Amino acid sequence: RIADKSEVPIILYNVPGRTGVDMTPITAGQLSAHPRIVGLKEATGDVMRVAPLRELCGPNFLLYSGDDGTAVDFVLAGGDGTISVTTNVAPVMMAEVMACARVGDAARARELNAQLELLHRRLFLQSNPIPVKWALEQLGRAGPGIRSPLTPLESEFHQPLLEALDVAGVR
Repeated sequence: RIADKSEVPIILYNVPGRTGVDMTPITAGQLSAHPRIVGLKEATGDVMRVAPLRELCGPNFLLYSGDDGTAVDFVLAGGDGTISVTTNVAPVMMAEVMACARVGDAARARELNAQLELLHRRLFLQSNPIPVKWALEQLGRAGPGIRSPLTPLESEFHQPLLEALDVAGVR
């Protein structure tokens, strides 16, 4: 019923770590039949789900990884791209990684992604979006402060996140 009322395209959101419920590929396939539901953010980290999702949802249904650590393999397995936390901090690098993966250049995609792996992990030192907002502030791309109910990044995570920004080459 929500999709029937929507005036904009809908992307389904399968992030069991946040929702506590896993949307199965069968359910996604059934929902993909609705003309306003155009894609899925799949954040289980299970790359083996790409093939059944593609089969059940069809070739024109957009499949996006929602797990930065497995996004390259997700796209190499037939996904369309990523809805990514890391992209907020390293947009040019993530775009290049995804472009390489989309054309099947696995070696180059993995080589570029290796530089981002520490950042992928450390952007989750605390609940998202706390670390990414702090990182953007450090890069001069966002002002200070964070709205309730979020809290500032704990000081013990400042140096590890700065290190990850340096390793990624974005600071």
